[in-house]
Amino acid sequence: MSNSAARLSIALAADLSAIGFPDAELELMPGTGVSHNHYRITGTDWILRAAHLSQSGMEAAGQLAIQAAAFERAAPSGATPKLKAILPVSEALPRGGLIVERIDGRLPQSAADLPDMARALAAIHSLPIPKHSERAPILHHMNPFVPLAANVKATLEVYLSSAGLTAKGQAMIEDRLQWLIATARHDMGATTSCLTVSDAHPGNFRMLDDGRAVFVDLEKPAYTCPTIDLAHAVIGISSAWDPAAGLVLTAADRQAFVDAWLEAVPGSVAAMAEPRILMARRAVWLRTISFFMKWRKESAVQGPWSAERLGKEAASHFRSHVDASLSEAGILAAAEDWA
Repeated sequence: MSNSAARLSIALAADLSAIGFPDAELELMPGTGVSHNHYRITGTDWILRAAHLSQSGMEAAGQLAIQAAAFERAAPSGATPKLKAILPVSEALPRGGLIVERIDGRLPQSAADLPDMARALAAIHSLPIPKHSERAPILHHMNPFVPLAANVKATLEVYLSSAGLTAKGQAMIEDRLQWLIATARHDMGATTSCLTVSDAHPGNFRMLDDGRAVFVDLEKPAYTCPTIDLAHAVIGISSAWDPAAGLVLTAADRQAFVDAWLEAVPGSVAAMAEPRILMARRAVWLRTISFFMKWRKESAVQGPWSAERLGKEAASHFRSHVDASLSEAGILAAAEDWA
């Protein structure tokens, strides 16, 4: 047990005992997440999920409440870990913590895993959603491109000029931002809202021996159009993000993923989503590229975003992937995801 895990075990002893884990020992799990640490509760099938930052700058109690609601509401899908308990914000847990089911599965290894990932997302997207007055604290976006465009614009205003892009690369980003703003303004067609997970890159799935996939990182839920999730799972900038689950996909691979999802969701959801799939890929690419600019700058300094939290190997992979994605060639190559 690491010193930090030992100290946390002592500090949380009463809380853990109260929920059925007397004399619990915590063991820090290896991982590559930017926002959370995970601790195995030894001798059990449960883990402590403890955030150390909010990527959107959310206050601690709000972030904890949203994630708890996401785990609770997604559980009936059978495609996410179960939630056992919520540990409140405290000195030991500055952003609180969740006790969630440990999923013993492997990371996706090839494009052959994509259909199972698609069916896991479809199970979540097919859940009935609460009536409007009961959806809080999870946000509801009737048109997902409006808040997405606002988020990208705000991030680029802070980080674009210092991101180290070539003049051509910066101009391409600015041009695509204007496209996104216009798209958000004009895509006013009827949409079907689903519970979505937002950060659906392959590293956030675990593949089980029975062929099912489980999505494990319910950090950024929203009630909105599910094409955002479909995009994040397969565009190159995100499918290659995780060093242990980076997938290089072809257009045929992406289509197989989409086809599996379309077959698994209700027909009304499929009909609404299909015309917006390519649009969502472009939008999510912009969201991700703006996040990469932020990560490149913030990870270089001490603090919650510090790359030191990730370990040398993961940090090196992330830096390499971010650098390639922000290069002029990387920006040009991204258009292949939209075909």
